[in-house]
Amino acid sequence: MTDKIQPMASSTKGVKHALETAISKFTNATIKKRKVMAEMQINQYLAPGLEDSLFGKLTEEVMFHILHRLSLNDLSQMSMASKAFGKVIYAYVTEEQFAMRVARLLIQIPISSVMLLEQVQRLVEKESANSLPIDTLPFVGAVLQSFIAGWDEGECLKVFTFMSDCLFLYRSISRFVCDAPGTDLDNELFLRRNLRYLFLDRCVTDYDRAIWIGFISNQIGTAQLAKVLLLLYCPINTHGQIDWSFAFNVRAFQQHTNVFFKLAKTIGILQLIPNWSPSLSLEVLVYISNVPNCWLLRSFSSVLLPLSSIDMNLVVKYFEILYKSGRASTASLLMALALMISPQFIGHNFRNEIVVDRSCVHQLISNIINAPRLTPERYVVVKKLWGAVLTLADDFAETAVQDEVHGGNNNDTIDDFHDLMDAWKDLSIILMSV
Repeated sequence: MTDKIQPMASSTKGVKHALETAISKFTNATIKKRKVMAEMQINQYLAPGLEDSLFGKLTEEVMFHILHRLSLNDLSQMSMASKAFGKVIYAYVTEEQFAMRVARLLIQIPISSVMLLEQVQRLVEKESANSLPIDTLPFVGAVLQSFIAGWDEGECLKVFTFMSDCLFLYRSISRFVCDAPGTDLDNELFLRRNLRYLFLDRCVTDYDRAIWIGFISNQIGTAQLAKVLLLLYCPINTHGQIDWSFAFNVRAFQQHTNVFFKLAKTIGILQLIPNWSPSLSLEVLVYISNVPNCWLLRSFSSVLLPLSSIDMNLVVKYFEILYKSGRASTASLLMALALMISPQFIGHNFRNEIVVDRSCVHQLISNIINAPRLTPERYVVVKKLWGAVLTLADDFAETAVQDEVHGGNNNDTIDDFHDLMDAWKDLSIILMSV
């Protein structure tokens, strides 16, 4: 980023104003949220044998009121008393109410902006030193984001640099991007946890999230940034490790729908990074398709489909590159598979932010076929697309027959075949309208 960095305000008055604003916001949000959550029972966290106990009959509202009376040390000790207490306190420390409490403690003492960050850092160090069962890092991120809401880019850069120096994040990022995925599992989980909890998960706006991603990208190229984005949002397997192979799962579009939405959302907001050009977003998208070495096409179409509802031009430009680089067959299969898997994404409302509907899917195919840069190849585009649909139909039909002969379960293949037939109908409608 090349914007001139403004000095961070260091006056106590400025920090107190920021804290008071954050507390006011948290108070209003908590009041609204409690109206919805007041009847939620604590027994959701308890073992079956304790659900009918007096403790199990308490609501979250009452239990959180009790926990609010305890000191931070008491909360730490209580969380180790049992798994039930640990789960309840975990729910408590990730609530806005707990962030308000710590904010009030900080506002009572004279504190500069740098001292404020040091207080947050001490919370991280305390967690690491004590190895408590409570994961306080999400709370630290929530408090941090509330403190810096409204700060300009230069001030946020100082925050990021300070926290990165304390946690050696730059060194960890450099080590990660130089290794093959899965080489250093501990470093991968460390990066994912700190980058997401401290900077990305609790951002107030997409622009704030883009700012943090921009700071990361300043240290590395677009190829390495693509790798980092996948690290942040790949699913976690049953062993607690980054599941780098998820893109090879033929049912990934069903099992990891939210992962594809998160990736699409993150790629889509890259355009909000100051001094970021559209060509850089395109580079990241191309590099992401190469990070797991070779995605299954239906998995990568699962990224392109929700991304088209965020940045249609970016997806169309990606297809233009495929056609112009002699990969028309790959582009046609991606479009055919996008049509086929679209029922899984249509109606899936991701956090009230991304909605993929039938018109969006039709618009994507139509825009690719009518792209100005592809006008000379328009006949080839349509012909290859029909050919891709026919090829997939033959493959699914043959697989279904083979499964039937060998007594296997062919329900998924039959479902795929039916979805493809629906895609065939949709394609006919699209081609008649273009």
